[in-house]
Order: sequence, then structure tokens, then C-alpha cells
Amino acid sequence: MSSEHTNLIDRVERRHIPLDEMVDGDSSLSTTLIRGLDILACFLDGDQTLTNAQIAARIGINKATVSRLCKTLIALHYLRRDPNGGFKLAPGLLALSYPILSHMKWRRQAINLMQDYADFSKGNVSLAVFNGGDAVYIQTIGDITNFPHVPEMGMTVPVADSATGRSLLSLLSDEERAEKYLEVESAYPGALERCKEKIDKGIKSCKEHGFCTSYGEWRETIYAMSAPVGRTSDGLVVTLSCGIPAYRARKDEIENDLAPRLAAVAENLRQFNIFDT
Repeated sequence: MSSEHTNLIDRVERRHIPLDEMVDGDSSLSTTLIRGLDILACFLDGDQTLTNAQIAARIGINKATVSRLCKTLIALHYLRRDPNGGFKLAPGLLALSYPILSHMKWRRQAINLMQDYADFSKGNVSLAVFNGGDAVYIQTIGDITNFPHVPEMGMTVPVADSATGRSLLSLLSDEERAEKYLEVESAYPGALERCKEKIDKGIKSCKEHGFCTSYGEWRETIYAMSAPVGRTSDGLVVTLSCGIPAYRARKDEIENDLAPRLAAVAENLRQFNIFDT
């Protein structure tokens, strides 16, 4: 399998949205706050440490402004200095996520079903929701032993380029999907055109069979499947996904056995009366 065509994680980059485009004439928005959050977002690409100059180049502001904003973020415990130079994200960001996760108590009800499926499939099973043009994982169960990729909570994947994202899209109304497409195209220009056939196929498969699949598309070594679950009472759209190392399962086994079983787990989750269908 050629990574030139399949390993999209090495080729698909989130576009940095310019400040003037984000504000778009709305003078009530705080540009200072946006720039501070932009600095934190620089680390979403997976970098552990970034220098003042690297941050300045990524978000398009001068190094003096970056230095001042980073000093403020350090005081708030959202950044910390790397002993070898540069800045790293700080544990204070984890504290920000706690109120979100603590209000998703339904995640705990899903754990046993997810663990059973993870044991059976020898894969990692995750719950995911929308986050703009991405899907973000909010719960992951599985065995990390000899596993090439573990989707930790908070990790994101592009909506257009993943089974997880396409499954989430299948739960939207036509109007909601049109709005989501605008977010996707803003974050990943050209993604909708590049992935249109796969998006349409994935949505159709979810509606007809309860799941969609992706083979080595986002990560070359991973076969992925996703089953739409539903919408929570407070409006979160939720899907159940599973990633399996490509060497552990054949495509026909996934289509005829593992993916339908994942759809059955999603149906069992709906029986908890947490989700609207």
C-alpha cells in the first residue's frame, strides 16, 4: 500500500484562519484572546515544544507579541517553559477539560460495551463528537500493546477524511450538514471536493447498514470503522469508532462481521435512552 496515496495524516494540514477573516467586521470580538488561543492551537499539530519564532511564524504576529502572550499563558498555567528552550503545553489545560468530561456521565455507561467489543475485535474503540471541521475523541477503550496508533481523548481527525467524521455527518439533517460543510471547507480547503465520493458513500452506508469503513486512508496502518450512535439531550452528535491494525483483519471480515457488530454495539448504546435517534 503506497503511503503517497493513503497516509493522509502526513499530507492534510489544518488551515490557520487569519484574524481578520475570523473577526470579519465584528468589533465585539477580542483579538487579544483570539491570538492567545491561537498560540495554544499551534500545538494541535503534535509538536511537543515550540519556540517563540516558530509560534510567531505560524500565526503571523511579531515575536514581541508572542513573548507577551506566552508569558500570560504561563501565568495562567496553560503553557510552561521547556528546560531546553521554547514552550510546552501545561497541565492547566487538563483542568479546563474536566467540566466538559464530567458532564458526559453517559460515557461511563458505554465503557463495558466498548471494552467487550475491543476485546473481541483486538482494536481500540472510541466515542467521538464534532469539533468544528474535526471530530474529537472523548473516550477510548482498548489494548495499547503493540498497537501502531492509540486515539487518546482529545485527539482530533478531520471530518472529511475519516470514517469517524463521515459517520457523524450521517446524523445531521441536510441543513445542518450544509453548515458543517462550511466549517470543514474553512478548516481544510479542498477537502470536500477531494473526499466527496467517500463522504457520500460513507453517509449512505451509515444510513443503510449502520456503519461506514475506511481502509488505511487516514493512517496507512489502520483499518477503521464507525457506527453513528445519536444525539445527546444537550445536542452532542456522537459516533462509535474502532481502529484495527491492518494486519489483524481482512477487509471482507470487517465488512461482513466486525463492522456490523460495531453497529450492534451502537444500537445497544441507544437502548440506554441517552441518545435521540
